[in-house]
Amino acid sequence: MISLICGAKGSGKTKRILDAANDMAAKSDGDVVYLTDNQKHSSEIKHTVRFVNYAEYGVKSPEAALGFIKGVLSVNNDITHILIDGFARMAGRPIADMESLYDALEALCISDKMDFILTVSSDESGIPQFMRKYL
Repeated sequence: MISLICGAKGSGKTKRILDAANDMAAKSDGDVVYLTDNQKHSSEIKHTVRFVNYAEYGVKSPEAALGFIKGVLSVNNDITHILIDGFARMAGRPIADMESLYDALEALCISDKMDFILTVSSDESGIPQFMRKYL
């Protein structure tokens, strides 16, 4: 399943996804991974959450984002949740151009039996039609 945390810049999306990561770590029977493009909030994540700064790996395109996520999944079969703060930044694309990437994530949810939680810098009215099912 894919879930979205939406809002304008400065609306508290990062705080909400950090809280969600910590909550998932306490409740999950598996491993929780938090992906972001900076170290700024690393001290706010519980030690049981795997914190990864994807910017350190040069992830800046849809292909690189999907490959990176698949790589994370390939080394750990116990991942139940991946939370990504700034998925559009990770993919280097505006949200309107990411339908195939969301389709690929949805396929990973099914094949790997895991969930994604993503932040999106837009209010719900600006969400493209293909993403509305994740609200």
